[in-house]
Amino acid sequence: MSIQTNKFNQTLLISLFCATYMSANAATSQPLAPELATAKQTKALVNAKNSMIVTNNPWASKAAEQILKDGGNATDAAIAAAFMLGLTEPQSSGIGGGGYALSYQNKAKQLIAFDGRETAPASASPNWFLDAANKPMDFESAMLSPLSVGVPSEVALLYAMHQKNGKLTWAKLLAPAIERAKQGFPMSPRLFNLLVGDEQILKNNPLVREVYFTSTGQVKPIASIVKNPDYAKTLELIAKSPQNFYTGKLAQDIVKTVNNQAGKKLYTLRDLADYQVLSYPGVCSSYRDKYIVCSVPPSSSGGVAVQELIGIYAQNSNITESQDVKWVYNFLQASKLAFADRNQYLADPQFVQQPVSGLLDKKYIASRASLVNESQALITPVAAGVPEGIDPQYAPDTNPKPHGTTSISIVDKDGNAVSMTVTVEHQFGSHLFTNGFFLNNELTDFSLKPTSATGQAIANQVEANKRPRSSIAPTMVFDKDGKLEVVTGSPGGSQIICYVAKNLIQILDLKQDAQQAVNSGNLCAANNTPQIETNSNLINFLPQLKALGESYVLSDMVSGETNIVRTTEGWSGAADPRREGVAIGN
Repeated sequence: MSIQTNKFNQTLLISLFCATYMSANAATSQPLAPELATAKQTKALVNAKNSMIVTNNPWASKAAEQILKDGGNATDAAIAAAFMLGLTEPQSSGIGGGGYALSYQNKAKQLIAFDGRETAPASASPNWFLDAANKPMDFESAMLSPLSVGVPSEVALLYAMHQKNGKLTWAKLLAPAIERAKQGFPMSPRLFNLLVGDEQILKNNPLVREVYFTSTGQVKPIASIVKNPDYAKTLELIAKSPQNFYTGKLAQDIVKTVNNQAGKKLYTLRDLADYQVLSYPGVCSSYRDKYIVCSVPPSSSGGVAVQELIGIYAQNSNITESQDVKWVYNFLQASKLAFADRNQYLADPQFVQQPVSGLLDKKYIASRASLVNESQALITPVAAGVPEGIDPQYAPDTNPKPHGTTSISIVDKDGNAVSMTVTVEHQFGSHLFTNGFFLNNELTDFSLKPTSATGQAIANQVEANKRPRSSIAPTMVFDKDGKLEVVTGSPGGSQIICYVAKNLIQILDLKQDAQQAVNSGNLCAANNTPQIETNSNLINFLPQLKALGESYVLSDMVSGETNIVRTTEGWSGAADPRREGVAIGN
């Protein structure tokens, strides 16, 4: 390793020792969290002239930086960061999961949305999560079941991005993660905390114990070195050919791990060999006739729901220079209405007709916004609207689902950009582990029951080869002349939609800088009781919200926003204080 890397190691260790961490979700009244919360870390806005990188983990940001220095572009850097995240932030993402990416090529003015969502195996059916009594499994049982594992798709996603827009060789992009897996990295406070939180589950797996536990059976202490030689070997095979993940020994081991745990044949090798990444134009809409907001279309509901939410919000809120109770109130009402539509209609477009243009139609959004009463809060659940293009046979899916997820935002010196969100769903996914990585539990993103109480089918029910609905929303904002202004995204389960929407309003309306926007308190009403971030600036508005008839519950709301915003001098970048990420500019 270079001297520069060793210096980075020392800096990282100091920052890890200086962070004080707290246990999360101590109050049983809090909603189920995607990942345990850890104490916020103060982070400074980063400004740079040429390029900007923001990820949720310092090792990933450093890997991306090295790729840009070596002549790679934003796509190359994002790929290198993702492989590093699978090593240093395994609770959130990895090659046993999948994700979505939004890629912008500045010279060609081309925007592509990549759908690298996991799929259900061919053996799946609508009754997948029903027990012998025809009752849906509870979430934790489903999460820890091999039934939860979707066909891992991150490797295919990253390779598809490389084939389309990559510049450096494929193998070079895996090299930083391979080297780090062999040499090791210091156990971070956040990873330590989450391992301790799931210790009783994880310590039963000897392969997991070998990587993350001491010889006496305890989670390795903070700052101790974590090596993952099996992950290095896996990446070496993938570096030779991504197809090695979907055929051969790696594929056999994935199938064996799932089927052995199930005690029956859930997966076949063909489930992996047949996986395909999909690509689409980004889904875009106008915001206040000043900006064009773009994200990924279904199978993720995130991009559409974010745009519907901010569209409804803009109908009822003028541009202000600071947060006030009206800002908070109207945001919550808009999120209720957008989530009502999302829960009813959005799902895999290969299986369910999607009313994307209808949901984002200006007249429809105005009709939804007209339901907001400034003196009396909407009572949840709110009914879905009836936009153009719906399939009326489906009932809403109201099952709450947490995710363990991470976000990457990168702009290179040529103005190319990537916003990517990758995930294993809950922290450590299904907790099944093979060849140095965790397998996802993405299939719990389907409705655990296939029909409503009245027997009406749910659009997001399990079906063979179907992609479960996601809330991931990697997002870019352009001005009316097509100039890139903002690159952002966040982890956080279904609340991703609110995190990204809040972020956009803070930046575009309130004119906050990238760090101020990400620091601001989180809030969301996913067509249920609004959640307000504990110990945030929003606490000041609670008495006024109550006076307007709005109830609420306090929650940790662990976002991981990765903000890049254009400035007069270049770019500014900001990492979320709720996670361990850093922004690096050049």
